[in-house]
Amino acid sequence: MSKVLSLDELIAKKEQRDAAKIEFKNLYSATLGGELVAKKLPRKEALELIDKISSVDETMSEMYEICKEALYASVKTLREQALQDAYECHEPTEIVDKLFEIEEVVELGTKVIDWNENNLDQAKAELTDEAKSDIKN
Repeated sequence: MSKVLSLDELIAKKEQRDAAKIEFKNLYSATLGGELVAKKLPRKEALELIDKISSVDETMSEMYEICKEALYASVKTLREQALQDAYECHEPTEIVDKLFEIEEVVELGTKVIDWNENNLDQAKAELTDEAKSDIKN
């Protein structure tokens, strides 16, 4: 039988979820010689990217575009108009092409996607653990 959650437990869960939504981490760029601050993507956007990368046909161009999208979405600095203007970008995501080498776009974009996918895997594991516990009780 499952556990009945109290009001305090539900409020605590909300606070945990809010804190998890605003995660940041630094991504090191060898090309730039420093770190960029990346923000965890919103759930819907993360799931869309995870789905895209899961169904990619192993072509480098597809992988590159998905990783480029992830990197651009996660790093706010890349979306700054002043940076776009300085590099004479005609399209917003073009800044990724101008700043990074192909391999680094894939590496950094994969880190952004894996970060969200690892959180998804962790949530699945916690759910499975809770289900196992409920079954035993």
